[in-house]
Amino acid sequence: MAKDSSKKRKNTASVDMLDTDIVREWLSANPDFFDVNSDLIAELIGSNRHTENGVVNMQSFLVERLQKQVAALKEIQAGLLSAARANLQTQQMVHKSVQAILSATSVSHFVHILTQDLPEYLDVDVVTLCVEDGSIPLPAMTGLQRLKSGNINKANWAANDILMRPSAPKSKAVFGPAKDLVASDALIRLHVPLLNAPAMLAIGSREIGHFHNDQGTELLSFLANCVQSLLQMWLEQQSIS
Repeated sequence: MAKDSSKKRKNTASVDMLDTDIVREWLSANPDFFDVNSDLIAELIGSNRHTENGVVNMQSFLVERLQKQVAALKEIQAGLLSAARANLQTQQMVHKSVQAILSATSVSHFVHILTQDLPEYLDVDVVTLCVEDGSIPLPAMTGLQRLKSGNINKANWAANDILMRPSAPKSKAVFGPAKDLVASDALIRLHVPLLNAPAMLAIGSREIGHFHNDQGTELLSFLANCVQSLLQMWLEQQSIS
């Protein structure tokens, strides 16, 4: 026992000879010390480090930092979940819309479903099919808007086929009598060879900002591909008959 007490006194004396500068210099020369002795950190901050002399409470500091990190992660998680739910809802809307237009029995029925039924499925206020004047005659149909030649290309497409406008100008040419309902719109350029004229699908909402540039356009692109393929098919059948 005497030997152990002597050794303890010797270690205590050695520690007493150390000062802050020596400890800092040694730790700087041995940066991996706490990597190897991580249990020492837990032991040091396990008790309350706050003193009347203003010494930093490392435990409280680390806990506070962890709480902030957890709060930030929860916020990110909530944002991801919200975006996932919104994307799933939009996906279901688009799939239901595609199923509806697939049930058309003629070109006029197709346009009717497209412009009269899709607003409900897509949770918007108006959908129109816009076609510039061309060599292919189309009968007058509700929701079909005939535009002057060159009007569609005047839109600021910026090398894209989908234009999202959070605040849309009132346009009777595009939305007809429903123009006053539209505060935000999405314009989707269609490529239908048999039309021999530019065409686009116009979707309008009375809610400002309903459509905006940060939205993903993959589902709208899918809807547009279905619309133009089916319209091409009905025009082919019409020309044959």
